[in-house]
Amino acid sequence: MALVLFSLATIGMTLILVHGTIFEGVRAFVAAESHRIRRRWEKKGQPPRFSLFVTFNKLLSCTQCMGFWCGLFCGLFLISHESVWIPWSGLSLRVVLNRILMLFCCGAAGSFLAPLGNTLCDLIFFTKELSIQKLTQNHQPIPDEPAPENGGEEE
Repeated sequence: MALVLFSLATIGMTLILVHGTIFEGVRAFVAAESHRIRRRWEKKGQPPRFSLFVTFNKLLSCTQCMGFWCGLFCGLFLISHESVWIPWSGLSLRVVLNRILMLFCCGAAGSFLAPLGNTLCDLIFFTKELSIQKLTQNHQPIPDEPAPENGGEEE
């Protein structure tokens, strides 16, 4: 059950952050700032340096990149919640590395699941739109039935 919840939460969180209308303003602001910073670098002839806005712009436009971080976040709370919240002091190096590897694997799974979920959603909506368009294009009005010649009375 935790695996299903992890998968759906990772896909949903990624799609909301990358494509959701609720974050359109944030994505537009980050993209504008990223563009402004890149233009300033180009005007000065400087090579690109690290910029938080440029990095977040790449992250907010990439389903696979955002899927990794959402998978890491969901893995922290859903998959490994028993072992993550136990105090880390006094643990062996093997246990600590196991926890870190588990979280990394959750991120990698999210990086795979998010584009897969995005593709499936696109396919479902595209198929639905195609079927609606096909119905509206092929719809021809039904011709009126001719009136009976004898006034509708049977002989």
